[in-house]
Amino acid sequence: MENIERSIAPDGDAQQAQSFSSIMDRLDTQVRTGDLQEFMPIPTGFAELDLAIGGGFRQGQLVLLSGPAGVGKTSLTMQFARNIAASSQAACLFACYEHETDALAQRLISMESVVADSGTLTDGLRLRDISDLVSARTHDSKEHPGFAAAISRDARGARALERISQYGHRLLFMKGSPYSTTVQALAGAVARMRAPGGVADGKPVVLFVDYLQKIAAATPHTEEEARNVESLEGLKELALGQGIVVVAIVAAQLEGLKAQRMRLDNLLASAEMAYEADIIMVMNDKYDVVDRQHIDYNTYNAQTFHQYAVLSLEKNRMGSDLVDLELRKQLQFCRFRPNAERVKEKLISGRKRE
Repeated sequence: MENIERSIAPDGDAQQAQSFSSIMDRLDTQVRTGDLQEFMPIPTGFAELDLAIGGGFRQGQLVLLSGPAGVGKTSLTMQFARNIAASSQAACLFACYEHETDALAQRLISMESVVADSGTLTDGLRLRDISDLVSARTHDSKEHPGFAAAISRDARGARALERISQYGHRLLFMKGSPYSTTVQALAGAVARMRAPGGVADGKPVVLFVDYLQKIAAATPHTEEEARNVESLEGLKELALGQGIVVVAIVAAQLEGLKAQRMRLDNLLASAEMAYEADIIMVMNDKYDVVDRQHIDYNTYNAQTFHQYAVLSLEKNRMGSDLVDLELRKQLQFCRFRPNAERVKEKLISGRKRE
């Protein structure tokens, strides 16, 4: 970890002991000069979630998100990044080990193409629609005017590009490599964002990592768990050392994938994660985790619950944990409705599938 700490720490004073008086003097000067970033939460754009976590994410925090495959983890974290960048409160770096940057950009266009949060659930561009727009324009003309022109041909695409133009410079995408993109590499990318003239422009930075188990290890390991712990500790040190927020998606272990409701103890290296992370959220499909009494004799409920994901706060250092929120899916547009609500139905505690 020594080499990681050297690359992540912002200066040589990070490990120096400080008296209470010196800390108070520094904080007093900081506040008097108007530097309040350390005390200001960064809202996720989901009001009920922000309420539960003390107003939003805070600098120095490590936030983990897990859940079964296909539940919408990448879409939700990208929506967090979009909301934060659009609010102008921070610059965001979305480092993805699963998708190329072109694919992430198209997901963002799809997300922004929806008419309005209060509007219909079906009026937007799916990823397939984006491909069709580009292909159709290619066939109509010998000389293609370009990707943006093809997307703008549709009012939904034009709307998306206009929205993204307002904040796109504050949202960066990065393709991570499981062979070379280490925590140090992520730290370097963040440092460049925060450098004079960088895109952060004096604002806080939020780093999103999709996903933790893919981070390249700085040292060889014979066991996967040891590698994951190294990545976890490195991300925590990065959050503290550079004073940023780190939000990382975490895969579940095999036994966790068999559980009817995924919980904190289903995550890889769960004991280490429970200790290092400040916030841990686990997503599940609502249909899978609601008590069967709400489904067995109610066909309408069974159909409706398939349309929601449950986001559970399994750990929360800034407020209450064991909070369960439901999010309406719009995964065809790579997003969720932002008006999250507390789950009213009884949920199962978490047992293995039969």
